[in-house]
Amino acid sequence: MQTLTEKRVFGAKTGTTEVFVATDTGLVVVTVSAEQIGTFGLTYRGSVTAVAADTEEVLLGTDDGLRYSRLDAADRASSPPEFTFSTVEDGDTGRITAVGFGPTSPLVADDAGGVFAVDLESEQHEQVGETAGVRAIDGGLVAAADGVHRLDEGALTHVGLDAASDVAGHGVPLAATENGLFRLGNGWLSVADGPFDGVASDGHGHASAVGSDGLRTQAEADGEWDREELPVDEAVADLAYGSGLRAAVTEAGTLCITAGDGWRHQRLGVPGVTGIAVAGSESA
Repeated sequence: MQTLTEKRVFGAKTGTTEVFVATDTGLVVVTVSAEQIGTFGLTYRGSVTAVAADTEEVLLGTDDGLRYSRLDAADRASSPPEFTFSTVEDGDTGRITAVGFGPTSPLVADDAGGVFAVDLESEQHEQVGETAGVRAIDGGLVAAADGVHRLDEGALTHVGLDAASDVAGHGVPLAATENGLFRLGNGWLSVADGPFDGVASDGHGHASAVGSDGLRTQAEADGEWDREELPVDEAVADLAYGSGLRAAVTEAGTLCITAGDGWRHQRLGVPGVTGIAVAGSESA
């Protein structure tokens, strides 16, 4: 079995994308070109509770606050690239439970129930709301134990549902809950019954969700949600889109990638997966 320190044949770095997998051990960065999975390794050591990435930054939630790195600051002379993470010192946040990119700035939530907007330049936190059990943040939506919240004019507003596990905030909003999968139309409309743990979309009609009966995929806006098999028989921990890629990571630490021409997969060899993000994801 390949270890984190071993290299794989990959070719030129041109046209590659970084995929980030958050784990109890640290942050794994994986280089991907289309569906070809390249080198990978730990670029941050220490427990990572949540991860998000867009075209400019990657955000890490940790047990003692928020860390971030500029994507253009990565040392791409190394293989895989190395990222240096700065700590956002300001604020009284505790253990971070979710990170994401809001309409105008990064958003983070901690285990005390606070939700904060963060200015990375000034390292200032501004609390925009409070709700217990925040599990995910995407766009202006927050998934929490009491349902879905939306950031409106700098403050959180509860916008329905119960026991939300995940949200996709770009394009047509989607929510995964203990009671089913929902999309936002004239109110929240049921897409599928049963408990759902995760949902992700690219904001342009393509979406995936994972529930008690496995993976489901929507190929176009308002299209059918078809069941889909991954190349490995392992429970999915998280889903992500970005840079034309669809990514899934399993609880056992297997990364699965597709750019529309079939799945490729690679066992990363790290336990305790907590999330996945793809560089280049839409953030507004």
